[in-house]
Amino acid sequence: MLIATLTALLFLGSGANMMLDGIDQMKDNTKDSIVEESARKAALDVIEKLEDTAKDYAKANSDDGKELLKLIQRYETTTDELQNKLDASFQRRIQYQQEMLALRFELKDKLSHEQWEKVFPKN
Repeated sequence: MLIATLTALLFLGSGANMMLDGIDQMKDNTKDSIVEESARKAALDVIEKLEDTAKDYAKANSDDGKELLKLIQRYETTTDELQNKLDASFQRRIQYQQEMLALRFELKDKLSHEQWEKVFPKN
């Protein structure tokens, strides 16, 4: 039960989605540094998809955490119920990662190497 409680805490976390900070920076860099309007618009369209996907996942992950916590707190909850919830959440995470990777490559296809370096500058 301790493992399930710790897992719930991981799911609930602070409620922040760290990915959104990076997406905001990516959006700002694109607006500021991509001069060619068609490339800028194409990149911003993909970045909007990235943002929507990250927000949707953050909400779903938060909902999963709340449901998991309810299961943990319920005396009658079985191991199978907890495992099923964890499995479903894990599958959602895999799907999210696949979607984000696909969008990353979609963005790459919209930008030249030089434009990419402006959107993702090396610090």
